Amino acid sequence: MYYFAKIAQASGLTIVLIGYLTAFPELMNRKLLTMGLIVFGFGWLMERYLLKK
Repeated sequence: MYYFAKIAQASGLTIVLIGYLTAFPELMNRKLLTMGLIVFGFGWLMERYLLKK
């Protein structure tokens, strides 16, 4: 479960990075930013509250 949370966090950051790089001179797409933050937040919340002992 710990590794799943870390993979979710890394995936969220990767989505944000891809969104940033594809639209570099301009602002990034809001959908990619939102999706990346949701995936990252899911992984962070899972690690923070579900795996807390």
